Amino acid sequence: MFRRRTMLTVAVLAGLVVAAPVGRADPAAPTLPVFTPRPSAWTPDYTVFPYNLWQTRVTPQQVVAQRESCQWINAQYDQLMAGVHGFQRFLGDHDDDWSAVGVSEAGDVVAANLDQSAAFLDPRAHTLFIVNYPDQSEYSPLFHGDSIYRLWYQLTRISDKITRRVPSGQINANVATANVYGNVIRDSGVCAGA
Repeated sequence: MFRRRTMLTVAVLAGLVVAAPVGRADPAAPTLPVFTPRPSAWTPDYTVFPYNLWQTRVTPQQVVAQRESCQWINAQYDQLMAGVHGFQRFLGDHDDDWSAVGVSEAGDVVAANLDQSAAFLDPRAHTLFIVNYPDQSEYSPLFHGDSIYRLWYQLTRISDKITRRVPSGQINANVATANVYGNVIRDSGVCAGA
């Protein structure tokens, strides 16, 4: 007969408390709330060159995709990345030992948050890119639409590396790149008022 363990492990990651049964087999649930976009009067910034020239190529779907992505960035990006940074430090403080108490469980929660966030951004990030004919290159006709796409991609890479239980240093390259795109988006003001 199988006996379920009731012992709990706890890890604190940048204000995020993770409690999970030892030996947990179920996938971790995200701790970030499911994000729901809302209507808004926000419009893209068409004042920056060359985006002012590409305005005629922008579809209503792309405007909605960027507005909703910006709303997510304004609401959850900082909290998500605080959890990622906290976990990365936590893993490093345990000498990258995924079997240390609480490490694996905390990683699962952070990966679940990343997966939930990436799933929200995925269709929107892909809507922001268009194919340029005749050379088939991809670009976004919206200011920092490409940065949203690249941020989405880095979130998927961070989750993948956490899921594969790689050392914190290997996760760092994608964390640093996600920070670059997140900061560029925030510093540009493109999401202000979304």
